[in-house]
Amino acid sequence: MSTNPLSPAAILQQMADALPTHPQGENTSDLSSSHEALALFAHACMASLGFRLLGFDEEKLDEARCHELAPRLPPNWNASFNTYAFVYAHQQSALRFVIRTDRMGGKAEIRGLGINDERIARVEVTIKDFVSNAALPVRITVSADGEDRSTLPQTLQNVFISQNRIEDLANLIKINIVQKLLPSLQKEGYEESPDDRAARDDADEAGRRPPRQPVMPDPQPQPAQPYPFNDPLNPPPRNPVPAGDFPPPGFEDPYDLNRPVRSPLQPGRSPFGNIGADDLNPPGLGPHDPLRPGMGTGGGLPRPGGNRGMHPTFDDPLFGGLGGNEGEFDPQVPPGARYDPLGPGGLPRLGGRRPGGGGNGAFGGGFGGFGGGDII
Repeated sequence: MSTNPLSPAAILQQMADALPTHPQGENTSDLSSSHEALALFAHACMASLGFRLLGFDEEKLDEARCHELAPRLPPNWNASFNTYAFVYAHQQSALRFVIRTDRMGGKAEIRGLGINDERIARVEVTIKDFVSNAALPVRITVSADGEDRSTLPQTLQNVFISQNRIEDLANLIKINIVQKLLPSLQKEGYEESPDDRAARDDADEAGRRPPRQPVMPDPQPQPAQPYPFNDPLNPPPRNPVPAGDFPPPGFEDPYDLNRPVRSPLQPGRSPFGNIGADDLNPPGLGPHDPLRPGMGTGGGLPRPGGNRGMHPTFDDPLFGGLGGNEGEFDPQVPPGARYDPLGPGGLPRLGGRRPGGGGNGAFGGGFGGFGGGDII
């Protein structure tokens, strides 16, 4: 039966083989910190699956030296502080892969990237859940005959909390890093977990799915709508009701909160019929002076709706009259005259009005003046 390349024994042995040769006469440690242990563990997993080390910088590869020292690492593998990067290649892929381990406080993030693939795989671990700082630092035993690495796998096992934690960490790297970078990896003793197969199926489906077409704007212009748009089927909302369980009754609405919105006034119109507007003009100079028609710059024939002095007539807009719309003047009936219809169906009307008009004429009315309803 083939051995699982990601078993704890295989990974610990790969870690022991990867530690650089200890220089003669030096008392420095070979593995000094917990995040160095995690970075070495990630490298051991990749090397056990057949990944070949090319260097530590994707822009400055050192493949020849790495191949010469394999399975040992070059002495400068941990030259960076709290950040460790490895560049790999694999015979089953044309891509190059970057594995980076970064320490962030009490956690470490292991990230993997396939160059030119631009998809980053990552896994985040809490360092104290896997590494025991009491077993650090690690120093290779050196005797007069040279290095003694026979006990180094056991020493490295003591660096981790337990053997189960080693298995858990290897599975995290396998599922979140290896399977995302190189799906369907073929390695003796290596088996994909159900999560791996699901991830591979998702990657295959994403590769077969056609790219999404961008949403194009409608080339046809939208129909013009007046602003504000008055939709007869969508009346404007009424004023909001004050907060409470029920709206106030109609006779207790001093601020007209429940009253429908009034229609806007016409330009230049007043709700009081422009009473007193003509009193602003000097006598004989107003545009419609009933006493001196045609004299000076003012004067002219009286208008329907009467003058706009202090005494409005009944056809003033205040009483529902025409309100001075000069287009309603009927020149067939002189101002102040009464017109009786010759046939049935008509209504009597006064001068200055079209059929159907009501009230007194421009020169008559209940407020005095010359010319009344009894003038024929």
